[in-house]
Amino acid sequence: MKKLFVLSAALMLAACGSNELSQSDVQKAVSASAKHNAVCVPFTLNVEHRHESDNPQDSQLGASELRLLKRLDNGKRANLAAMKQMESFVDAGLYRQEKNLRVGEGEKAVRYLVYSLTDKGRKTFIPSPHGHLMCIGHEEVSKINYFTEPTPANGVTITQVSYEAKIVPERWAKRLLKNSPYYEGLKQTEEKRITLVKTNDGWRNILDLRNKAE
Repeated sequence: MKKLFVLSAALMLAACGSNELSQSDVQKAVSASAKHNAVCVPFTLNVEHRHESDNPQDSQLGASELRLLKRLDNGKRANLAAMKQMESFVDAGLYRQEKNLRVGEGEKAVRYLVYSLTDKGRKTFIPSPHGHLMCIGHEEVSKINYFTEPTPANGVTITQVSYEAKIVPERWAKRLLKNSPYYEGLKQTEEKRITLVKTNDGWRNILDLRNKAE
């Protein structure tokens, strides 16, 4: 599963104090870092029908305004699966349904369902080189496997930690992903490793500190 990590704010390093490290210290530090790790995946609406003049980008998740063709030329409803998906996004507060749009006049008029992205939605759909990713939840530490003895390195004190992480999905995401390849991944745990560094306010993920420095 593809993941995007939102790193927590870091604190200044300090080399003073005791180097003793307990299981609870490690659990607290790793959990503090992991809860800010947003788990994000590529997700595409099940859009089956478009008008010949439609721009495909107008029906992609993450768009500020999203349009779905409402009816086919024969009068039948179009894009029922995508509409059902959008109901979940509206219920979750990620999109807001607007007034239907009519383009053209008479028999040639084309009607669309229109949705606008909310502030919450802007935080959920993250731009990437391959399109928007949908952030479905965050990581949670389920178990600390082991950690090494604190060791001096490049003027600081570090420890290497192995832990088990699971995904805590948003309720709306779990419903949406039920029939997708990502669903089984929501039930699994993954072994991960992290380097903690001692600071003046406890142990912190070294990547958080590097990110802050940049």
